[in-house]
Amino acid sequence: MDFYRAFFGLILSFLIASCTNDTQDVEQVSATPMLYPLNEQHHARIVYSDSGINVLEIAAGIIQDFGNIDPPYVFFGRRLEVRFYNGEAISSTVLTADTARQQKKEDLWAIGGNVIVTNGKGEQMETELLYWDKANERIHSESAVQIKTDGQLIIGKGFEADQEFNNYRIFKVQGQITIDDE
Repeated sequence: MDFYRAFFGLILSFLIASCTNDTQDVEQVSATPMLYPLNEQHHARIVYSDSGINVLEIAAGIIQDFGNIDPPYVFFGRRLEVRFYNGEAISSTVLTADTARQQKKEDLWAIGGNVIVTNGKGEQMETELLYWDKANERIHSESAVQIKTDGQLIIGKGFEADQEFNNYRIFKVQGQITIDDE
């Protein structure tokens, strides 16, 4: 009988010991993965409106929210299109690019790859990297830019503009610019 008590005690202590968890193991299993987005949307469209009137529309092939990473950001990929509206359903400016990354806290955007901005006047700007300060409604770039307007081609390195690309300044300008003497 003593043998069975000793054997049962040994088995019981083994089972109790094997059921306890190391707190590090529990924390590791419970931790939110840092390499995966909190959510992911395919063929997504986000519409911002004010008093029922569209102000801004963003469409992308994929949107991934990395709010679990410091600093938190949102990735837009597989082609991005941003439409800026000035009135009911009138798109005044369209921005297209391959990808974008929005810093969530500051609402600053880095937009890259085949960036094209076309305003309501038909002026078109092309660059490889553009920054958009959504809160202050400004865009700028330090990269090479090319602006096509009224049959003219203006090339520069860097620019800044309002987000609708109506008023802009180009830095380190090159190329031929025709000025009317009226």
